[in-house]
Amino acid sequence: MTDHDVSRRSLFRAASVGAAVVGGGALLEACSSGIQGAASSPSSTPSTASSGSGTSAATTSKQITIGWIHPLTGSLAGFGYPDNWVLQQVMATSQFKNGIKIGGSTYSVNIKSYDTQSSVTRAGSLAKQAIQQDNVDLLFASSTPETVNAVASEAETLGTPLICSNIPWESWYINLGGNPQKPTLKPKWTVMFFLGAEHLALAFAPMWTRIGEKYGNNHKVAAAFPNDSDGNAFRAVFPQVLGPMGYNLDLSSAYPDGLTNYTSMISQFKNHGDDFFTNVPLPPDFATMWTQALQQGFKPKLATVAKVLLFPTDAYAMGSKVYNIATDAWWVPELPWHSSLTGQTCAELATAFTSAGLGQPNQNISNFTLFEIAYAALSSVDNPHDKAALAAALYQVKLPEAVAGPVDYTSTNTKTNPAPGVAITPPVGIQWQKGTTYQLEYKVVDNTLQPNAKITGDLLPTFA
Repeated sequence: MTDHDVSRRSLFRAASVGAAVVGGGALLEACSSGIQGAASSPSSTPSTASSGSGTSAATTSKQITIGWIHPLTGSLAGFGYPDNWVLQQVMATSQFKNGIKIGGSTYSVNIKSYDTQSSVTRAGSLAKQAIQQDNVDLLFASSTPETVNAVASEAETLGTPLICSNIPWESWYINLGGNPQKPTLKPKWTVMFFLGAEHLALAFAPMWTRIGEKYGNNHKVAAAFPNDSDGNAFRAVFPQVLGPMGYNLDLSSAYPDGLTNYTSMISQFKNHGDDFFTNVPLPPDFATMWTQALQQGFKPKLATVAKVLLFPTDAYAMGSKVYNIATDAWWVPELPWHSSLTGQTCAELATAFTSAGLGQPNQNISNFTLFEIAYAALSSVDNPHDKAALAAALYQVKLPEAVAGPVDYTSTNTKTNPAPGVAITPPVGIQWQKGTTYQLEYKVVDNTLQPNAKITGDLLPTFA
């Protein structure tokens, strides 16, 4: 995705060393698991939203049913936080509110929302329910490999079109039987949009380099990677990506999730004089690790984290301790994209989100594009209940403008479409800084991978 030459073959040969990728769908969950959220347990009955109230009975006798499987409660609730709002916005558009014109008829749209409660098992069970009992015509699955891969497996097995988001493409592809080194497999029923594993390393390195130009750069990066699927994948992949760029990773031992004493690794990083810090921990572990690092005087010039601090509520929980820590963002209001349904800009959608009392914008407003892809495919077929035809239509979707960014499944450009059914939406680098309206506010500080994004703040050292 950049000019840096990274061998995909060596990258994934390394990844296979440490990641439980075959069947487990967990090559890289850096943007995925462990985010803290509500823990309520709603009924298994899905909520619904229907369209067609403004049309006559004659034109609304036909209906399309779309099922959206996503985590609204439980440990992954941060990912699903904006989803109900996104659904409200979509159902207010003329395309969905008044029904979709297909083959000379108007079909009302019924959206069934299924809460996984952040459970892998439940995600798969809900997919079966949606397909076999609720007779959905089309499925959505969003937010993390734990959610998406279970749904994708059922969609491929049971033959139902599926659009996925918020999962590293390699995890999605391997789960379906593909090989990222030789991406020849074309899934029959499912497509996805998001970023890839290598983007996380490539998003952090430019920020280290810029800080290093001002404050010194020994190209040594303290890397605290746990002994879990994410940590093992990072331990294998990050050196492959960053080594050719001149960075050396000072790897911690593969510590167990839930560790409460990080003194040994902190001492290692201090003694080696590492200028930078990166990690991929569970959020509670990061809170403990970072608190101890500050207490013990480990103060890297820039800290760049994955898997944590993706959403405002996670940053608020740690307060001033996370001033000037950076992470990645796959969607921000500063992107110049427009909705293909309404023409609204990313900034306008973000303003509407905040005006609804939901606080700072959440990256998963990008899930709006699930509906944009769906509309493009549905409006191109003669019969929305012909699942094979609808699945084929997904591969013909080409959206020069969409809320998540341009999506084109017809492209053969390996930078934007590294495998069949994959559309890349590259991230920007953001940094949590002391805010004015909010306690902490993110600033877009690097757009190396996504130059269309507007820079909104200066990249500051975590510690000068």
